[in-house]
Amino acid sequence: MAESSKETVRPVPAIDLGHSRVDRFLDMLRREGVPSLLFTGPEGSGKEYTAIEFARKLCCERKPECDPGGEVCGSCARAAGLEHPGIHLIYPTPTQGSGEDEEGDVTDIAGVLVEKRRDIFARHRFSRKTTIRVARARAVIQRANTKPFGSSHNVFIFIDAHAMREEAQNAMLKLVEEPPAHCVLIFVTPNPEGILYTVRSRCQHVRFTPLATEALERVLVQYYGVEPERARRAALLSQGSLDRARGLIESLDQEEREAAVAFAAGLPDATESWVIGQALAMSRGGNRETVARFLHELSLVFRDVMAGDRELLLNRDNAESLGVLARRWDRKRLPSAIDRITRARYEVLVRNMNIDAAMVALFRDLRRGM
Repeated sequence: MAESSKETVRPVPAIDLGHSRVDRFLDMLRREGVPSLLFTGPEGSGKEYTAIEFARKLCCERKPECDPGGEVCGSCARAAGLEHPGIHLIYPTPTQGSGEDEEGDVTDIAGVLVEKRRDIFARHRFSRKTTIRVARARAVIQRANTKPFGSSHNVFIFIDAHAMREEAQNAMLKLVEEPPAHCVLIFVTPNPEGILYTVRSRCQHVRFTPLATEALERVLVQYYGVEPERARRAALLSQGSLDRARGLIESLDQEEREAAVAFAAGLPDATESWVIGQALAMSRGGNRETVARFLHELSLVFRDVMAGDRELLLNRDNAESLGVLARRWDRKRLPSAIDRITRARYEVLVRNMNIDAAMVALFRDLRRGM
């Protein structure tokens, strides 16, 4: 990793992402021997963070390894600052044509690390197409076959490994199959099919699932300092993705909550034309993301009405309005209404269903069920 010099450094946090099954498996590998690893799973599921944390434990100077929440050894301190000499983070960088050499991506990777030192969960975006080049693969092979400097291991973590060029993957095949005892290779990708079968078949696959709401809340509150209720809302809307949750923190809108409460309040006395008008106004006044957020807010309104107890409300500032709705609605019908909203949200956000059609069908169903 490049030296941090005077750049702002925000140490890698010690946060439980809730991947207990993965953590137990990786702990077992550290005791019994680490093969080449392929971390797969959806974007924002904590694969890169887990790879860095695994590398920290592997290189730790103490046995048992340091607790990152307390006093740590020099190795773990360097790992937390992303400046450990034995932990090599490799990112896709913009292509430079036929004149590329092994140093051609150093400046770009250093720039990514500067951003990562400020925010370990940041996603750096280049303006041009990026790849992991064959020159970088050859440099890794050379470094992997030398004794680690200032570390017990050389750990190479390839982020977005599906962006590695085919010739680069072929060059690394022997190293993947038979890494030296002190060398660990970790390929991190949401798209394992982008990696050659000859490479991925020689790796131990480690599969990640979307993050639980509680884990997302922990990251947002403990690392980003987000107010707990706002963190909860972003986590619920994120579909298990930390990338999405981080983005939602900036876009959560009080107007969406108020619109959901206002729509719910109008349902008991609504006419067919009113719900159709509301559906079309909602669908044509936004995009898939904004419609999905509105639907989630609407499901939370229904959930609060069903809960009844003020202490359980997510929309406590609208407790009076929710109380009026609770007296007018048949609570036995609310679970099916919430399920219908959830399905509509999935159809809009994941299945790319026509928004007008999805919203009209949903709003008419909700009116009939009141």
